[in-house]
Amino acid sequence: MEADLARYYGIDLGDLWRGGLTPRRLAVLVRHLPADSATVIAAGGEGWMLSHYLQADLVHATTGQPHPADPRVRRAQEEKLARLAEAQRRAEKRRAELESRRHR
Repeated sequence: MEADLARYYGIDLGDLWRGGLTPRRLAVLVRHLPADSATVIAAGGEGWMLSHYLQADLVHATTGQPHPADPRVRRAQEEKLARLAEAQRRAEKRRAELESRRHR
């Protein structure tokens, strides 16, 4: 966060303790850091800006294949795997219930 504050705003985090930066202002600045900042990425952000998504869309439009680094592709794959795993858990639970009924 300290490096991002210096890079994007020219602010020294030490100003918080010296009185030149209020906690409220710090919170506002951090909340509005760009998507490709180290702080946002460390907090779980993807690090992609609008221009990255537009370039990935151009690759997809011209090649017919999604850009391999596009976080939307990874997210869709993860969601699909999660749905498949959930369906498998439900099927296994149902099988176990049927099996227990047979043994009664």
